[in-house]
Amino acid sequence: MDGYTAKKSTSFETLVIQNITNVNELKAKLSGIILAGEDYQYDVSDSMKVLLTSTDQDIVQLSIEAIAELVKCEQKRDSYANKSIIGPILDILRKETVSDNIEMVKQCCRALGNLCCDCDTSRRLIVSLEGIPLLVKLLERSIDMRLDEIQTLASKTLLNFAIGGAEFTDIIFQAGIVDMVQRMLSIELKKDDFDDDTLSTCLLILSVINDNTPELLYSEMVNKTILQVLRDSLNMEISELCLDHLHSQAEHESVKTLIAKEGGVQLVCSRLEELVSRHTAGELNAADTEVEALMKQACELVIIVLTGDEAMHILYNKGVSEVYQTVVKWLDSPNHQLLTTAVLAIGNFARQDDYCTHMMEDKIFDKLLDIFEVYNNFSIQIQKEPEKKHPIDPITVIKLLHAVLSSLRNLAVPVANKRVAAAQGRAAPLLLNALPTTEDHHVAYKLLATIRLLDVAKLLASEPVALATVARWGHAAEYAGAAGEAPRLLAWAVDGCISSLVNMLVASHSLMQNEAILALTLLAIESLKKLSPDSQTEFDYEKSFVEQLIKSEIGKHVTILIDTNCAKMPVEVAENLLAFLDITSKSNKLALDYKDAKVHECLMKFSDSRTDLTTDMKSCIFGVFSSITNNGKND
Repeated sequence: MDGYTAKKSTSFETLVIQNITNVNELKAKLSGIILAGEDYQYDVSDSMKVLLTSTDQDIVQLSIEAIAELVKCEQKRDSYANKSIIGPILDILRKETVSDNIEMVKQCCRALGNLCCDCDTSRRLIVSLEGIPLLVKLLERSIDMRLDEIQTLASKTLLNFAIGGAEFTDIIFQAGIVDMVQRMLSIELKKDDFDDDTLSTCLLILSVINDNTPELLYSEMVNKTILQVLRDSLNMEISELCLDHLHSQAEHESVKTLIAKEGGVQLVCSRLEELVSRHTAGELNAADTEVEALMKQACELVIIVLTGDEAMHILYNKGVSEVYQTVVKWLDSPNHQLLTTAVLAIGNFARQDDYCTHMMEDKIFDKLLDIFEVYNNFSIQIQKEPEKKHPIDPITVIKLLHAVLSSLRNLAVPVANKRVAAAQGRAAPLLLNALPTTEDHHVAYKLLATIRLLDVAKLLASEPVALATVARWGHAAEYAGAAGEAPRLLAWAVDGCISSLVNMLVASHSLMQNEAILALTLLAIESLKKLSPDSQTEFDYEKSFVEQLIKSEIGKHVTILIDTNCAKMPVEVAENLLAFLDITSKSNKLALDYKDAKVHECLMKFSDSRTDLTTDMKSCIFGVFSSITNNGKND
């Protein structure tokens, strides 16, 4: 009933408008519709189609203004997304822009812009009626004639059109919108007072195009212009848009180099310091979240530029550049965003060996260890009291620990730096002690890699708890990074840890036995894998691994383990032991050692005495028995 009444009322309203013969009354009616705007409850699109063909230009202009207001209502927009409405509006814009029709042109732009808002029907109609080249030409004309209001309205219309997606951004790109945006920005930069509305519209157009075409590389002139806008504007919204643009474009190596050469990173660093200072002093009106978001964006831009090889060299400049000196200073910053950025920046500078050596001499390595120690302690406190409110949130702690370890790892690559770190004697104990308390797999991955590169495997071998932790991470298949790094660390530890692991097999606790088995299994997988003929280093690992196992009397220890735990060995321990024996018994030298120690006979007794072994486990026992019997022969 209500729907019928509404429909009837709309039809009646349309009839009323169509039957107004007095021009002044019609103007008054249209003015009333404009005043009501999106709250006007009737659909009078059919009336508007007729009024757009009027010979009275005032009526046409008022009708277009009414349409611009009416289609602000999303529910009404589809009714006006019609060729009979959009076509006449575009026809008006095809005429020459003169002083007498400037207001008409403004209303046409407003109507088209509002029609394009979240409406693909309107967008496609504009395309089919060849409206985009027309709007770009209008924009160019408004720039030439310095018709600032039309320029703003035309650019906003094109922005609303572009927001529709790649289909539409490609059309305005091909029509030459970027050149127009470049001109508008350049004109603004020459003014004493910027029009922030124009700047933000221009930057949003570039942003929407870039979002829909991520691989797009804008011209050097465009990117230089954006950098200059960032330099000259203090508006936070404009700064954020500039940073967003530069961040997207910095995916290209050439733009990283451009930003570095043009002083962009120095600019961002100084802005960051100013932002932190003013925010701390309470001088900013913006919400904390807005400031944090802007800082995050700026910090990310600094780091992404530093990932460029040429940019990194430019910004290091023998360790005397303003950027390098700034990030070194930030290593003492209480602001976590600046501190994290500084640590990540050091890691990027540390991609060059001679830079690493210089930074080691400058005690940067020591500074990073200080940071690691502080935040690792924070991490331990958070783990102990997860419900308590801590001075720093867990996500920030993890991010900082990950960043610090990445930088320590890079600094530890040169052999000379390894020697310095070993001589100082601080890094190895600090990192090894952190292993058992590290819970985040991203941090664990970097920690394992850093320990490996510091060449402290022999120290690792003397730390059963740390060894057990490495084994645990190596068994964590769901975390590929840490699980892959653990056996690599164990492989480097061959000379130092085998005897310790083998001795752990006869420990009094099944948990330690299991950790030793897991560690040895991971090491076996890494050391006994099939290798390429020219992989001499890997071959040395295999040879050393086998020799160390035999020297540690692996067969004897396995026999003792089985004999003394025949009845009480947990099934999961037995399963892991069988996996280890299955891998290692395929080596003839190890099979011979197992045979001498009667491992195969112990296994058969174990199999006969247990009723809880699965079919797969019993099958594995027979396989190992066969390998020992057949392979364990003297050549």
